[in-house]
Amino acid sequence: MLRADPEAAHLAEAAAAAFTRRDFPAAQEHARSLLLRAPQDTRAHLVLGLVALEHSNISTATRHLNQVKATPPSAPPALNAFGVGLFRLGDYDGARAAFVRAGECGFVDAWRNLGALERVAQNWDESIAAYKRVLTTVPKDAEAHAVLAAIHERRHDAKHAKAHAEQALAVDPDNDIAREALGRALLREQDFAGVERALAPLAQDGKATSRNRSIAWGIIGDARDQSGDAAGAFSAFTTANHLALNDNRHLLDATNLFYHPQNVQRLLERVRLATVSAWRWPKDATPSPAFLIGFPRSGTTLLNQILASHSRIVCLEERLYFSNAVTTAVTSFKIDNYDALTEPEIARVRAAYWTAVRAETGERLDRLVVDKMPLNIVVLPMIKRIFPDAKIIFALRDPRDVILSCYQQSFSMNDAMVQFLQLETAAAYYDSVMRLYELCVEKLALDIHQVRYEEVIANLEGAARGISTFLEVDYEPGMLDYRQTALRRDIDTPSARQVIQPLYTRSISRWRRYAAQLAPILPVLEPWVERFGYEPGTA
Repeated sequence: MLRADPEAAHLAEAAAAAFTRRDFPAAQEHARSLLLRAPQDTRAHLVLGLVALEHSNISTATRHLNQVKATPPSAPPALNAFGVGLFRLGDYDGARAAFVRAGECGFVDAWRNLGALERVAQNWDESIAAYKRVLTTVPKDAEAHAVLAAIHERRHDAKHAKAHAEQALAVDPDNDIAREALGRALLREQDFAGVERALAPLAQDGKATSRNRSIAWGIIGDARDQSGDAAGAFSAFTTANHLALNDNRHLLDATNLFYHPQNVQRLLERVRLATVSAWRWPKDATPSPAFLIGFPRSGTTLLNQILASHSRIVCLEERLYFSNAVTTAVTSFKIDNYDALTEPEIARVRAAYWTAVRAETGERLDRLVVDKMPLNIVVLPMIKRIFPDAKIIFALRDPRDVILSCYQQSFSMNDAMVQFLQLETAAAYYDSVMRLYELCVEKLALDIHQVRYEEVIANLEGAARGISTFLEVDYEPGMLDYRQTALRRDIDTPSARQVIQPLYTRSISRWRRYAAQLAPILPVLEPWVERFGYEPGTA
């Protein structure tokens, strides 16, 4: 690198300045001019790599940033920028090293970026340590306090969550992350009036994002629900859902996605014609996974923690391992054409599935794998087509409690979850999915075990023994210690804060408190209430 060249130094400064003000054409022009003078100049390759990332040109970004790896920059701002580039490329180890070097040179933003990286990697202790390094330099940094509040709340530490949230809000009263974390921490402490005070400014802030306002209203709804104010809670949940629907209405028309209601209807028509005896499968020495399914909010997270407490079982968190494997391995796959898969295609899907599971879990897979994804209920025909010997655990709960709970949750949106933002579409989706489930049971010769949520609450050991027998593993008393398992795991579902509690009965027949609000959809659900043997009634 020709650092003594004044023109090279000028071009490097001009390229960096142009990138900072997001004038990417100028940044490229200056960086390319610099490379003409000094082809190995790290500063030019860094700018060109970062510009390529801004344009989602991954191959060009990788080529330039690999040049930077050979001679990393020494200036802390450039090191930090290099780390950002590697982070976006998925090179966490390289990014981590760059951030640490820049941070140790006194560049505080590098510690912020390291904290963000470790959050994405779900290395919570490391993330906390990085944000604390920010606070050693800037003790009143609102962002660092807010993120620490969110992490501590997620890890069930309400005391530290509150402390950091309050410090963040003292500096920045409009910090949405801090307000949400404070509201959740107060909810854990059952300070329901405090939840309203903490979150009302965010919920009513017209300048806040719809997503953040929706979350705030949802937490307020939880506080009102737990305090016994059913009407007020329902009003809050409805406001939250309207805000979420405004942002996600396009998903109602996303008929290309697996879990969309139209695809459920297509599968219903196709499964009626299924002749499993005519299907052929390739031989495979690898045991099939088991699948834990059920309509959302039917108790699958609780069952997952019970199973994960068994020494011979590895339970996957909710990820689209199966559906992603299908679409990755089979070009132009159509959900209602599952029975046309060839044996080589089935083999490719299996290989893609296990590759993804191993890559994300790091498991040797010498234990029984249970794939927990509730709405894999919709892809049961494909599961049978790919893994014919798979055992299926089906979680069942009173349909009225299920739909009420779905309506009250703040889900990450997709083509299925968007149905829960309105009672009518939620009930219609339940009806379609359950009709598909019953047809699959009738036509596909599934190896299935049904577990009722209400029976798990009434007799945890009995339920655990029943599942163990079905999965052909010995029952272990440690399965009853599911709460400790849940505390050790990073659970990314709406049930994360509930499953660490002792078993409780307050969610059984909870729908009765909301019977007036649910009245329009009860006629859709009543046939399923009767079919599944739940007590009928409207109040």
